Amino acid sequence: MPVIEVAAPDSLTSRARLHYDDLSMAQARTVLFLHDWPFNRQQWAYSVARFGRGYRTIAVDLPGFGRSDLPGGLVTYDRLARDVGALVTVLGLSNVVVVGAGLGAAVAVSLARRFPRLVGGLVLIGAITPRWSRGDGFSQGIRRQEIERLLERSETDWPGLAAEIASAFCYTSISAVARQWLMNMAFEASLYAVQQALIHMRDADQRDQLADLRVPTAVFHGAHDRFAPPAIGAYLARHISDAELVCFEHSGHAIWLDEPDRFSQELTGFIEGRVYGNVLPPPDVEASPGGGERLPFEQIATRPRRGPPRLEGATGELYE
Repeated sequence: MPVIEVAAPDSLTSRARLHYDDLSMAQARTVLFLHDWPFNRQQWAYSVARFGRGYRTIAVDLPGFGRSDLPGGLVTYDRLARDVGALVTVLGLSNVVVVGAGLGAAVAVSLARRFPRLVGGLVLIGAITPRWSRGDGFSQGIRRQEIERLLERSETDWPGLAAEIASAFCYTSISAVARQWLMNMAFEASLYAVQQALIHMRDADQRDQLADLRVPTAVFHGAHDRFAPPAIGAYLARHISDAELVCFEHSGHAIWLDEPDRFSQELTGFIEGRVYGNVLPPPDVEASPGGGERLPFEQIATRPRRGPPRLEGATGELYE
């Protein structure tokens, strides 16, 4: 797994290591996945495997989560976005489609505001931005007392809280093994980062940042989300200038696990139709080296992999 060191004046050392997966590196179109609290890049394993067939996919462990170094000082959306922005800059990327869930969605908003030239589109899933808690003229969030309960339990029964979160993550039934998989991701995180991020998630307010977002934005929200009320998604769709709300009627918070096929279709349609403006590019615009055309986005998103393992380029070329 690749790793970079980013300048981190607030960390416990002068530099911090940021771990990430970078698949299908020959692709021109890049999708960056930002995970939710308290998990890591592995929550996107299925999505990365599927989208790696047609896009360059990057999934990163936010500082303090997964295998990335523990941050020092306070954990804030802006500081997490700064490190992600450093990664994108070092990799020489631009026009990146950023997909963030929960905590990752809030970091994505900060990333787009802080590094506007790097971001080509936003997909905000089960967002806890602009606010997670109610108050100050914002009634769409959850009660502050509920976040305080999570924080207190993280201090007294972290394994039990991790099991509770894993059980409530999906609306559809998942196996005990899948729940344990989610719990294992949570246990890889630094408890310090878990708690500091939760404190910031409780107090943060990004309402004044929404007007600064000038990129195509898709707001994906599960109708049965137990962590982020659907009203937050509706608020985002109203207050981001180029945003569109997509409701997943049979999903909880983890729409990519509850409705994987529809998630893939909606995400691919957004990338091709909204960000790049091409559902089916003309053959003479994006012909592959061996001839041929890009398939319609529904086929790219859903067709099964057959034959020996291989990488497929964004315009249909194959890399054995």
